[in-house]
Amino acid sequence: MDKAKSFICEHTAEYILIPNLKNILHKRFSIITPIFPWTTREGSIISRQLHKHDKFRVVGLYPRRPKLISANNSEITIKINDQILLGAQCGMKLGIPIIAGCPLVINFWALGNNPNCVWLKLDQGSIDGFELKVENIQPPFLVNQMSRFLFSNEEELLTYLDERAEPKDLDTAMLSFITIKRASRRLESHSYFMLMGGYKPVYFLLK
Repeated sequence: MDKAKSFICEHTAEYILIPNLKNILHKRFSIITPIFPWTTREGSIISRQLHKHDKFRVVGLYPRRPKLISANNSEITIKINDQILLGAQCGMKLGIPIIAGCPLVINFWALGNNPNCVWLKLDQGSIDGFELKVENIQPPFLVNQMSRFLFSNEEELLTYLDERAEPKDLDTAMLSFITIKRASRRLESHSYFMLMGGYKPVYFLLK
């Protein structure tokens, strides 16, 4: 069987997913700030001084790439691996719900034409990776029977995130980000190079 292949990277998918999720979150929250945190930047001394009195909530997003078997096949494959599931489970325990998202596109031009995005639940209690196959039609049609992983509408997504995101200060949030990254890679201790490589969510700070 042919293997599904990527034609974009996660960072390219982020350019679509982040503003889409931000717009959804604005229906319930006043301020939404996306960050890709580093301890030496967002967690730096000056950052901690600037935000030492702040309280906010946090949600996370693992961007996923649409994959195709061939240029003539409109079926999109979305892969979720064990690292992403481990990170999401750790985030949930820390009061940071993490979802995955994927733009439903089959070329560059669809990516730039306000594409549909799907949002996935990652707290199913399993760390076994899985694949979703979606037909790129209106509305998207799920080929395999894994609909429990998909949010059916924006209100369901908002309620899910709102109910699970707990208030934090910056120090607590930064420690949580490190813990989530470590858990996703099954690392027992922290090192300076731990946050390099692997999968790291985009986080949204909510007020």
